[in-house]
Amino acid sequence: MLDLLTWPTPHRWMMAFTSGALIYGLRYLVFAGLAGSVARPTQGGGIGRPHVNAPATLDLFANVRRELAYSAVTVLAFGFINAVLIGTHLIHSTRLYYRIDAYPLWWFWLSIVVMLLLHDTLFYWMHRAMHTRALYRAMHRVHHRSIYPTAFAAYSFQPAEAAGEALIVVAIIFLVPSHPLAFVIFQTLSTAYNVYGHCGREFYPRRCASHPILRWLNTSTAHAEHHAHGRHNFGLYFLFWDRAMGTLDPAYR
Repeated sequence: MLDLLTWPTPHRWMMAFTSGALIYGLRYLVFAGLAGSVARPTQGGGIGRPHVNAPATLDLFANVRRELAYSAVTVLAFGFINAVLIGTHLIHSTRLYYRIDAYPLWWFWLSIVVMLLLHDTLFYWMHRAMHTRALYRAMHRVHHRSIYPTAFAAYSFQPAEAAGEALIVVAIIFLVPSHPLAFVIFQTLSTAYNVYGHCGREFYPRRCASHPILRWLNTSTAHAEHHAHGRHNFGLYFLFWDRAMGTLDPAYR
């Protein structure tokens, strides 16, 4: 990437856009494709426990086509944000560090945990804001067209939400010292967990919601309820904020 910053401006912008879109797009397709092949929200299909089987009248293929179409827009938006960061040299103002010995090795691993926790916090509050009357139509309505989401719904956003999702991730590299490899690991975990949350099946044990440790993790079950009703369970990886702010679905407890 450092070599890319020395390229002439038009080539730098195009390469940054293309590489960003490819990385996000391929990662999404790999995880969503794998999850979609083993966890399908259809009667009798898939591995794991279904939340609520989709009705027989649901056109699953039309559902997936819509999710894929909006996900393509999201990938392009993510690529554009990547191009802005690199094309304008704004990336120099972030807290990314490129020498692995610039920070202790333990921080490399801890930074991933910090990024996940910060992402969960920023996502929770943005997600709640998108459910307000002022923002829902402009930012979040498309995502909730997937009442019975498949794994491909993980990136199914309208452009305004895609921009918001990208910008809260950008905020993280302005706040947290992180090595690019740690950032890639964080983003890979983020995509994988997002896909799991939309896959329509549950793989955690049934006692997860009452387990002293696992109860703090967000689950596909919790997020399926959010898609069905939209009033509870706004977290991404964890349920810390939902429990603290009283937005956890009472039935989930």
